Amino acid sequence: MWPEDGEALGGGSAGDVFAFETAALKVFPGRPDDHTRLLLERELERLSSLDGQILVPEVYEELPDGRCALRSELCTGSLLQLVGSAGRLPVSDTLVLGSALASTLATAHESGVVHGRLTPANVLFRASGEPVVNDFERTLRPVFVRDPDHGRNLLAPERAVGESADLYGLGVVLYLALTGVLPRPDRPPLHREDAPIDLLALIENLLADDPASRPPGAAVVADVLAGLVDEHSAAEQPVVDAWPPMVMASARPRRAVRPVLALGTMSVLAVAVWLFLPGSTEQTPQAIAPPALSSTPSKAISEPRVELTPPIDRGSAVELSWRAPQGMDSAVVVTNETGEVRTTLVRHLRTTNVPVKPGQRYCFVIQATDARGIEESAAHPIRGAVCRK
Repeated sequence: MWPEDGEALGGGSAGDVFAFETAALKVFPGRPDDHTRLLLERELERLSSLDGQILVPEVYEELPDGRCALRSELCTGSLLQLVGSAGRLPVSDTLVLGSALASTLATAHESGVVHGRLTPANVLFRASGEPVVNDFERTLRPVFVRDPDHGRNLLAPERAVGESADLYGLGVVLYLALTGVLPRPDRPPLHREDAPIDLLALIENLLADDPASRPPGAAVVADVLAGLVDEHSAAEQPVVDAWPPMVMASARPRRAVRPVLALGTMSVLAVAVWLFLPGSTEQTPQAIAPPALSSTPSKAISEPRVELTPPIDRGSAVELSWRAPQGMDSAVVVTNETGEVRTTLVRHLRTTNVPVKPGQRYCFVIQATDARGIEESAAHPIRGAVCRK
């Protein structure tokens, strides 16, 4: 049986992958020397001993034409393929995926194993829906360098192989899962209405250009995501019927959860905002459902440190500017007259333009946080809305 008798699934920086009925073959253009072969066998044994969702090759094969191959379990597809065909994942699936991958990275890092090239193409799904990380083995990469720039735009800017680079790769994976697109250097602030602000901020921190600005380790990220999975308990439908719901086969025991704010991530205060709706004849406010409470707010302070200036209404957009202490991350909370609440993380920005619908009334609040707590501005209305807490 030749690899080319199977279905070509694509290629990477070192080899090509072919699918057969129950297995996948990653084929390399030559054979390693005896020393490299021994290193590979030891690496595969070490990977097999790790707990977590790692797809470890089962067999090393030498082909008659002088090539070699790694035989692995055949998975149903990659995250890159899933998002490409079905669009972004539900928030609940993104959280479960992130929790599983962060736990796997934490287990590997504790054993001194790093991936080095974690991308959405290396996140695969078994038939059960369980996500697994492929291409953890690194021994053959420098031996068979076919395309050194393959996937380079998705790797950490420092071009180093290490734990922090793996965290950057996790950020790329979660960004794609949540938004449906790959992150670009000139990407706008991360935004998704139904996503917890803690998740948005965590992804932004994972994608920081400076490794020192990323979370301190995969175990910390795993703890934060496990907490968000618990909080985000509302079930969502699978993306498409052809793909089973995502599952976590081997959950990592949870550590004592560190405060999310220690990572510089954003936690949203419960905001109760009332609007006088169009056509109302009585001054009876209608309560708007607040965002989910994910952290304990800081105590009230006598002088507000977060202050929003009166919004400038431009018709289809509103210009916002505000004051907040240096180093605090900001989020813009917008509530419209129908009760819809939209929160957008803008991190260190202090000005932004918010799209709005002409004729509708809105209230705006700025929330900001650092490692000590969360503060928010007074609410500001436009178009005659009355905002109350």
